[in-house]
Amino acid sequence: MRTPVCSLLLLAFAACTTHAQGTLSTQGFGYPPGQIGARTFSMGGGPAEVDQLSLLNPAAQANWGTSGLYLEYQPEYRSVASANGSDHTMTARFPQASGALTIGSRAVLGISTSTLLDRTWETQRTGFQRYATGDSAQFTEQFKSSGAINDIQLALAVAVVRKVWVGVGGHLFTGDNDLTIQRSSSDTTFGLFKQSTSLTYSGSGVSGGVLWAPGAGLMLGVSGQVGGTITSYRNDTSLTTGKVPRRLGAGVSFQGLPGVSVAMRGDWEGWSSLGSLGQPGLGVTDAWDIGGGVEVRGPGLFGSAMPLRAGIRQRTLPFLVDGTRIRERTYSIGTGILILGGRSRIDLGLARANRTQVAGISEHSTIFTAGFMVRP
Repeated sequence: MRTPVCSLLLLAFAACTTHAQGTLSTQGFGYPPGQIGARTFSMGGGPAEVDQLSLLNPAAQANWGTSGLYLEYQPEYRSVASANGSDHTMTARFPQASGALTIGSRAVLGISTSTLLDRTWETQRTGFQRYATGDSAQFTEQFKSSGAINDIQLALAVAVVRKVWVGVGGHLFTGDNDLTIQRSSSDTTFGLFKQSTSLTYSGSGVSGGVLWAPGAGLMLGVSGQVGGTITSYRNDTSLTTGKVPRRLGAGVSFQGLPGVSVAMRGDWEGWSSLGSLGQPGLGVTDAWDIGGGVEVRGPGLFGSAMPLRAGIRQRTLPFLVDGTRIRERTYSIGTGILILGGRSRIDLGLARANRTQVAGISEHSTIFTAGFMVRP
């Protein structure tokens, strides 16, 4: 039987089977929330390349207009069903916090922290410890993981010519992953076993992008990221290295019709470069993320129109389950409320995510998101 210590190390570096981890979406180094704002989330990710509250295109910082702060909260209610039964969990995330400082009328400096990969899960199993005498005792073994790899970004957007902004971002990737195995039994002679370990991560990258607003309500954005080395550590000892994923994306937003905004985008991310950060055999795949949505003027509230939003998003998750790619399709709706005389805004969104591909296993999530933007 595999010892708890060996199990702990394998959990730290490799993707476990669905039966061990109880989820399709948090395999490997975790689940990617997407680094997008609440409004963009409600519109299927469509405005991500032109939205200043999403953190993919540094040139989109231009759309802040004035200095401000933004915070997002995103709880996820997840259920997994298989022939062995079902499991229900809730994960509370704060996927990003950001702020911007306008420098005159031709430059905006932004700083942010966001979740690149979230690895929070908990599951347990039961088994029997057998003794030389032939007797046995039932035990319960609990596996728990908490932590994330986060992206700290400093971005600068500058107007180079009329209606064209260029942005560049520097990224520091950091975070930790706390893993615990606890074994207990009603048999007092069996005893209690508990083993914990903590991994930390450190890496860097550079991103760049362009934002173009040619007129007639049209706005286009293109961005990309080049990853440097990312290293895992245990007790200040370097364990493994990989490359921060490269990324390339493009999107378009159109607001040429009164009270209507339509946006769509496509994004490719080279997650496979993270493969060497884990143990040999860690299944990692490059992924596409495609989505779009619409926003229309809704009923009035607090003296201003309340927008109504809807979107659809299709993407591949980065880590395989038993060698199989996991595809996620998300349907979303949302709205927004202007406060403090229109200087600030609350964006609310609700989404249903369906993740399937492994025979006999399905995962569904209801995700709520709330974004709070405050301007002085």
